[in-house]
Amino acid sequence: MNLTEMRKEPKTAKILVLSLIVCAAIAAHAKASTWKGKELRRRMMEAVWKVGPFRMQPVLHLTNAGYDTNVYNSPADPIKDYTLTAGPGLTAYLRLRNKLVLSAYASPQYVYYYKTARERTWNFYGRADVNFLFNKFFITAGMGYSEARERWNTEIDIRPRRKEESVFGEVLWQMLRKTSLGFNYSRARYDYENLFFEEFNIRELLNREEEYFDFLAYYELTPRVKFFVDYERGAFDFADPASLRDSKSDGVYAGFEFSPFGRVRGRVKLGYKRFDAIKASWQDFKGLVGDTDISVKLTRVLSVRGSYRQDVRFSLWYDNAYFLESRAGAGASIYLFKKIRLDYDYSLGRNSYPGGRLSTAGRREDIFIIHSAGLYFRLKEDIAIGIVASRWNRDSNFDWEDDTRDFLGLNLTYDF
Repeated sequence: MNLTEMRKEPKTAKILVLSLIVCAAIAAHAKASTWKGKELRRRMMEAVWKVGPFRMQPVLHLTNAGYDTNVYNSPADPIKDYTLTAGPGLTAYLRLRNKLVLSAYASPQYVYYYKTARERTWNFYGRADVNFLFNKFFITAGMGYSEARERWNTEIDIRPRRKEESVFGEVLWQMLRKTSLGFNYSRARYDYENLFFEEFNIRELLNREEEYFDFLAYYELTPRVKFFVDYERGAFDFADPASLRDSKSDGVYAGFEFSPFGRVRGRVKLGYKRFDAIKASWQDFKGLVGDTDISVKLTRVLSVRGSYRQDVRFSLWYDNAYFLESRAGAGASIYLFKKIRLDYDYSLGRNSYPGGRLSTAGRREDIFIIHSAGLYFRLKEDIAIGIVASRWNRDSNFDWEDDTRDFLGLNLTYDF
C-alpha cells in the first residue's frame, strides 16, 4: 500500500492509535519505568525552570553569526555577506501523576543577511508529544512542524523554503530486565518553495511524503550501553505524478546506543539497505549505509569524536532518482584552561550519482573536504561562546560545480 492509498483509507493511523491504547491499558497500574522512561524523567528533572507544575528548559540559538565568503556556493562571482541566525527555544514538560508526561518544543529563529535581502527570514521549529511511562512499556505519540529556509543537502546550493509536517509514534516493551523490543512509526510531508535551482524546479521534483516502520530489539550491555538491531521499511510518495519518483526501501541495521549522560555519548549504526526506484529505467541501490555519531571524553582535558554517514538522498540532477551521500569525520576538543576549549574537526565526503539518461555530461561525482576550528569561552556551567572558522571545498568531475566557501564568526554551544 502506498501513501496515496493510505490517505484514502487511514488504516495505519488507526492501528497506531489502537496499539497505544492497548499498551496503555495493559500497563495502567504500573509505577516504575523503562530505560527510555528514566532518561525522559532525568531530562525533565534537569530542566532549569520550574513554574507551577511545569518544568522548562530555555535555550538561545546563535549560529552562523559572522562573514560568509560564498553565500550560494557559487564557483563564479561568489556573493559575500555578513549573516546571523538567532532566536529563543523552549522545551516544556508537564508531568501528570507518575505515568504521563506531556512535552513540547518551540523555537522561532531569525536569519539575517546584511546585503542579501532575499535570505532574510523567520524559521520555526516545533514538536509536541505525549509520553506514557510504565513498568514494562514506554509509549510516545506526537507531531512536529517546521518551516524554514535552509541549505537542505549538499546538492542544492541555495536555500529553498521548506515546510515539514510530521506525525510519529513509538512503543517500547521492556520484556526482560536487559531485553526490550520496540516499534516506531513516522510519516512526514515535505513542501518546498516553488523555485528553480539551475534548470530544475525544486517543488515539482522534491515535494513528497515519507513513511517509515521500524522494528527494533535492544540488549543492555551496561546501564549506559545498549546493543540494538533494527529492521526498517520506507515508502516515498511524490506529489507530482509526472516525476515518476515514487520509491520504497528496506534496511537492516545493528549497532550500539549510548546514554546521553555518560562519558561516551551518541550512537553507532551500520547496516544494509535496498532502495527500489519504482521507475524501471532508474538504477536501484543495494549496499552499506550508516548513521554514526559518537563522542568520548577520554580525560578531564581531552574529548574526541567521530562520525560516519552513508545513505541515498533524493536528487534534482537530471533524471537521477537519488545520489549516494557518504561522509566520514573526526575531531577533538582540548581544554586549554578551565574556561577555554579548542576544537578542531575534519570531514571528508563524496556524492556519487548513478547517472541519468538526460545528462549528456555523464555520471557526476563530488568530493567534499571541510575543516573547522573553534575557540570557546565558558560563560556559565555548560554554556560557551566560540570564535569559529571553517573552510568548505567541493571538487567535482564537472568543473563548473567546483566551489570554495570560508566562514568566520561566532557560535553559542550548550555542551562545554
